[in-house]
Amino acid sequence: MQYQPSLPEHNDNVSHTHPGREFLLILFGMGALAVMAFVLLGLLVDFTVDRLSDETEAKINAAVSFKLAREKQYLPERQAMLQQMTDELRECAGLRQPVAIHFIQNKQPNAAILPGGQIFVFSGLLDKVKSQNGLAFVLAHELGHMKNRDHLRAMGRSLVFVVAASLLTGSHSDLTQVLVPINQVGSARYSQTRESEADRAALKAVNCRFGHVGGATEFFEAMKSEDGMRSAWLHSFSSHPELQMRIDALNQAARTLNFRVGATTSY
Repeated sequence: MQYQPSLPEHNDNVSHTHPGREFLLILFGMGALAVMAFVLLGLLVDFTVDRLSDETEAKINAAVSFKLAREKQYLPERQAMLQQMTDELRECAGLRQPVAIHFIQNKQPNAAILPGGQIFVFSGLLDKVKSQNGLAFVLAHELGHMKNRDHLRAMGRSLVFVVAASLLTGSHSDLTQVLVPINQVGSARYSQTRESEADRAALKAVNCRFGHVGGATEFFEAMKSEDGMRSAWLHSFSSHPELQMRIDALNQAARTLNFRVGATTSY
């Protein structure tokens, strides 16, 4: 029998699939694993935050608190008014811890909560909200975040993402840039849910304080013109729900809870 040289039918060193297909499978597989890891770690953060004692929360807040007590106040009479309004809302919001208001000169119409029981109110907010009721809703919204410890959740989830991405890909890896948008979509959805819960908590606090919910949507109505024609697709990447959706949700909640809409009072 004469020897006939031939190649083997199967060569384990040669792929029989297109390398582009293998790359996409690996990429989507890693993306799916990353999403699962971030979701599970996020749930772990929520589980931990929900079970923090008041004493532990106070220690965390004190550790990262911003020391602003010695800084010169901007329009102290306005800050005193905001502080009094916040103190009146605290019981209705179910908060026992003290809350410190800081009135900041900034054209941005916004307010924000920071660790240490502190709420920052930007002066631009008072250009948009003209009634005590509307202003009280914005403050109550931030108190709702504080009651639900959303600031601690946000800090925890951000820390989890940074650490997990660094461990998986290295702190300077290009792959981290692939994981950032994946995390952004998930974080936006989670944040929108927390915002909606804070809106509902603020509605209840305002009704508790004034006996009605007049002015609850005042800030959102004022901001609608600046929201423009942003599409629902773009809002899916935003940390806040679309303004009209928030207005509709508040009106629906007021009807469901049998809250009446009364007259507002200017501050």
